[in-house]
Formats: sequence, C-alpha cells, structure tokens
Amino acid sequence: MIIDLQAPDAPHAIDADICIVGGGAVGLSMAVRLARAGRDVVVLEGGGKSLEAASQALHKGRCAGRRFDNIDVGRYRVLGGSTTFWGGQVLPVGGHAMSERPWIEAPGWPIGPADLESYHAEAFQLLGLGKAETDDAAIWQKLGLDPQMGEDLDLLLTRWVPTRNLARHFGAAIDGLDNLRVVVHANATGLAMDPDRCRVTGLTAKTLKGGAATVTARNVVLACGSIEIARLMLHPSTDGGALPWHTNQWLGCGFADHLNGPVADVKVRDYQAFHGLFDSVFLNGCKYYPRLRLSLATQAASRSLDISGEFLFDTAFSQHLDNIKMFIRSLRDGRRPDGLLQLPSHIASVAAIAGPLAWRYLTARRSYKPRDANVRLSVSSEQWPNLASAIRLSNQVDGLCMRRVEVDWRIDGREISTIALFARRVRDAFEKRGLAEVLIDPAVEREDPAFLESLNDCVHQMSTARMGANAKLGVVDSNLCVYGTDNLYVAGQAVFPLAGFANPTFTAIALGLRLSDHLTRTSNYETLRPSAPMTTGIECGR
Repeated sequence: MIIDLQAPDAPHAIDADICIVGGGAVGLSMAVRLARAGRDVVVLEGGGKSLEAASQALHKGRCAGRRFDNIDVGRYRVLGGSTTFWGGQVLPVGGHAMSERPWIEAPGWPIGPADLESYHAEAFQLLGLGKAETDDAAIWQKLGLDPQMGEDLDLLLTRWVPTRNLARHFGAAIDGLDNLRVVVHANATGLAMDPDRCRVTGLTAKTLKGGAATVTARNVVLACGSIEIARLMLHPSTDGGALPWHTNQWLGCGFADHLNGPVADVKVRDYQAFHGLFDSVFLNGCKYYPRLRLSLATQAASRSLDISGEFLFDTAFSQHLDNIKMFIRSLRDGRRPDGLLQLPSHIASVAAIAGPLAWRYLTARRSYKPRDANVRLSVSSEQWPNLASAIRLSNQVDGLCMRRVEVDWRIDGREISTIALFARRVRDAFEKRGLAEVLIDPAVEREDPAFLESLNDCVHQMSTARMGANAKLGVVDSNLCVYGTDNLYVAGQAVFPLAGFANPTFTAIALGLRLSDHLTRTSNYETLRPSAPMTTGIECGR
C-alpha cells in the first residue's frame, strides 16, 4: 500500500522489520523481494507519486571541483526514482571489473562474479526480461552476422527493460502485498542510535509541510542514491552524537562516475555492414543495443581502464523522434509535457521517413538510421579511483534544515590514455573490415588530458560508500553492512569499489537482491532498546 505522510491521517509512528530509505530501482526491487519472502517492509520515499519542484529542490548543491552537470538534474526525488526518466538499458558489471586488476591503485571488490551470477539472472526475471535472450552469440547467429571485431575489441549487446518506470512495474505488488508499505513525502533526515552506538534503532522522516514520523526498524537499508546516501551518513545522529562510520576515510570519498562524450567522427563506407552491426535489434519483444568494448586481454596488456563505445547518429529526424518519445512518456507518466506547440512539426518530420523506418523494423527487426546521418563515436569510460573525489556537506541548508551537498568530482587525467587507445583500436578495426573511416579528435590523438574537460558525467554516480574487505578498505562489508554497526546497510552503486564501464543500475539491483537474501536469513526480531529523542541535529538558519 502507499501512504502519504502529508495526508491529514498520516501516522506519526511507523514500525517495521526492515526500513528501506529510497523508492527507486534498488529500493523497490528489494522491498518487493523481501515482502514476498514474508518480511514486514516499509519504504521511505522523499518525493511524491509524481515529480514535484519542491521535492526536487532538495537535491540542489554546489560543485567544488570539476564541472558536474547532474547534481540535481540526474537525480529524481519521486516514487520510482531515476527510473521515471532513464532509458532502461541494463548490462551486468563484467567479471573483469570485479576481478583483481593489479594495475589499479585501489582495493577491488571483496566478492567475485560468481557471487552475483544467480542474482543477475533473478534481476532479469524481476524486471520483466524473462523472454530476453541472454547469449549474445545466439542473437548474432539469428541475424546471420559475424560480430568479431579482432582481438582488441568485443561487440556486446545490452538489454532494455520493457517497463522503464519501476514504480509502475511493481505497482501491483505495492498495492497487493499487505506487509509492504511505501510512504511518500517521507524524507529521511537523521538516524537514531542505541546507547552503545552500534545499532541503528530508527530514523526521523519529515515532510516539506511540517509533518514528521518516527520510524523504528530492526534493520535499516539506505538505497536513496550514491550522493544522498553519503549526505545522510555524513550528518550527525538524531541526538547530535558521533556516529561510528564518521571516522571511515572512504565515506563520501572515491566518488566516481563515467566519463562520457564523443571522441571521433565516423565516415561510413559500407552502410549495410555498419548498420547490420550497430543498429538496435528487436527480437521477441525485447530490445538489444550494440556497444563496443576494449577487450579484456587488451586492457590487461595495456594496463588500462574498462571502456566502451557507441555510435551517435545526428539527424533532424532523430531529434524530432526523441521529442515525440519524451512527449508520450510524459503523458504516460502523468507529467505535463513540454513543447506542446512544437509537437505537430515533430510529427510531420517523422512522418516523412515513416516508410523506411517501418520497413527496416518489419523486415529486419532493426532500428532505422538515415544514410545522411552524421555519425560520431562516443565513449563511456571508467575513471581512475581517486580518494580526493568526494561528496561533502556544504554550509547551506535545504527546506528540511539538512545541509546541502558539495560535489568535488575529480579526474586523475590518465583516463585520456585509455580513451585514446580505444579510439585507435576502433579506427584500426574498422579500417581493416572496410566499415568506416574513424577521424579521431586531435586532442585525443595526442593524449591531451585537457580534452577530458569536454566530457560529461553520465548520471552514473557511484562509490561513495564502497564495499571493502575491512574498515580500512571500505565503508561496508561484503554483506553491505556498515562497519561499526550491526544493522545498517547500504544498497546501490554507492557500494561499488571499482566501476567498470557498464551502466550500474542492473548490478546495483542484483546486489540488492543478494542483500535481501542476507536479511531474510538474518533479520533480527529482538526488542529495540530505547534511543535518545529524535531531533534533526541542525538548527534552521545556521
């Protein structure tokens, strides 16, 4: 059921076996899994059932270092979280990224690919991808195409979820499970500790209209996104006292994202072969999207980072089609669509090429790209771990009297070598196959670190509460329990020690399912010891 904390009859006290902070991809996946296993679960979502400007304003912050475009734009305080706006692309973080890489000067994952294999499979089912083919080779065989790009490159296929908004996807479960309560407009503002400072006894949830509730739970899971997790954990406890994790050097530090942007122009020579390899595939109601990756052997030999590339097709048609898609999604999600007056021109432009688009889909089950498109190679690169890249608290406060975030995103500079290597290998492979001429940006070709300033973050915020084998190597252990506590857990890509290149949401969900199993086995039902009165620990106006 859904409860609105702003409603006149909203509860002032909530008790549950497990409290999950955050109603996005990871939080909702865990909540449904745990409730189906018989646990009494409450989810606290700070936003409402649709996007609201006042709730969204709580995400505003400042940049202290390099430009970071998505402090507030890429994060959504709404039921469903960022899945209300994402594309829905899923790909597991590869085993290589989770394995030991001696040339990376930071501790790696304390768990291996085998620990997540069954949970990746479960996540496919949970997200409605049960009919999707999981073997790339089988798809290429059905298409009658050879995806081999040489020893330096791998051609991978990502999958796309059929229902992107997971609040809608899990809607029936939320409504139908009596032991699952989702509380909207419930902003977690502070954690309460027991007298020994080793157990979280509960937390305070507040609304922007002055309402509040005290939440008690046997286990608390923070699943509200990497930046917000660091923000909440950096705040003092509800009684103003010290928290055991505040002395951990990794809390909020090592913050990472993917470096994203175009690095080369592409002049297609063999249109049939090029589009056969790189146009989206539609089979059995599922979408597959081709991406190039620097091979694992080449990464090891060159001591480079994990990196992938995709092709951007710039046409007036694609811009018009994107605008129509955004308009339809807005209507479907109950949001007021932008650009209503421009809609007729968008429709007219797309209608002009509707024939070729439909023919390509119906005859080949592939997407259509006009021959006159400007094609660019765009990369998504892992960054070198950097302890100085951090999320901190600023001196400004928001409407809930919580300190706003300060994002100090730092890039090492050596990433340019990986990007240049990848671009050259793509150029060489395409030249050998006669696919296209790849014109690498001169700054990339000469490996100028200044080029990295032109790249954007990818809204893949990670590693603010990293997983480590001990408290010197991370904030949480291999079961995602915060060091120094018995019952506080962190879920999501905040726990990634190393990022790899893949979109992080899918593996974050798999980790959440693994944590759900752990909580189902070990959930503690002992009576909670009383804690100190719950206050924010911060006075408004300071």
